[in-house]
Amino acid sequence: ERVQASLGEGWDYTTRLEPGSPPVQLTGEMVYSWMGDDYAWLRPLKPAAELLAAKEDWGPLYDAVALGRGGAKVAALVSFEDIYVERAFSEATGALLGDRASLWITNEFQHSGLRDQPALVFDRLLAMSKGELAIPS
Repeated sequence: ERVQASLGEGWDYTTRLEPGSPPVQLTGEMVYSWMGDDYAWLRPLKPAAELLAAKEDWGPLYDAVALGRGGAKVAALVSFEDIYVERAFSEATGALLGDRASLWITNEFQHSGLRDQPALVFDRLLAMSKGELAIPS
């Protein structure tokens, strides 16, 4: 919420609730502080969420050097027009992994591809990670 507030009124959903207002900007997979009050199953997590939200000295999310040194082969489904993740970010992460990463870039599935067709997606990704299937992108 702190980051969203820094983006200005255009991202403040409370300014867009009246008829005729511009549309609310979707923020994807977000949890807001008020959800700790509104959703009963989140109430026990509210103190932990508040501690995490107050923390400002986060280190880097990824260690690019460590990612580059890893030995595991990986495969990933990258949705061409994912509504939550910029394709360029997925491709950049794959580049950090080098030849160990196989990216299946497709518009056949969205962000929920593994949930939508789990057997097809998992089998294809597993085969890609083993080098048994050429990258279909």
